[in-house]
Amino acid sequence: MHTPGHAVVNLATLGCIVGHEGAVLAGAILPDLPIVILYIFERLRGTPEQTIWAVCYQNRYWLAIIHGAHSIPLSLIGAGLGWLVGLPALAAFFASVMLHALGDFPVHAIDAHRHFLPFSQYRFVSPFSYWDERFHGKQVALLEALLVLGCSLWLVRRGVSRLAAAVLLLVNLGYVRSYWRNFLRPRPAAPPVT
Repeated sequence: MHTPGHAVVNLATLGCIVGHEGAVLAGAILPDLPIVILYIFERLRGTPEQTIWAVCYQNRYWLAIIHGAHSIPLSLIGAGLGWLVGLPALAAFFASVMLHALGDFPVHAIDAHRHFLPFSQYRFVSPFSYWDERFHGKQVALLEALLVLGCSLWLVRRGVSRLAAAVLLLVNLGYVRSYWRNFLRPRPAAPPVT
């Protein structure tokens, strides 16, 4: 899933159950933060986008951080510790990290995370991807966009500030733009092979 989608879905589900919306929002975003930092750092260095994903992202250092941030056991331990020591915001934060990881688990194909670190190096290579058309990306991306729209409407119906409603609108417009650019926009035909 895309990071903004995690934020909206986690707030609509977990945030409405446990409260501590700030902690839930932070936990929804944190697992993807290393990816964002890597991307921005490399773009500022002038690295082409394809090189970022094919080379830089594949660096063992970055993969260890990214996969560790998506670890279901580590987030479960963090949530349990937060609950045990009586820090509900900490428990909500790690529960949100876990919900993020669980949301990514079924929609990462060739880019699958090692969700069971440090206990296992196993990567579940899903037959579905939220972005790759070779793995039903067009259909999964549409389902994700509809899920985010539904959660956004539910949050607005529950009552959010005007600023939050505006952010939700921008997130959903971002999904429309992304879907158009990645799946619907006419692409130039390949030059003929001579």
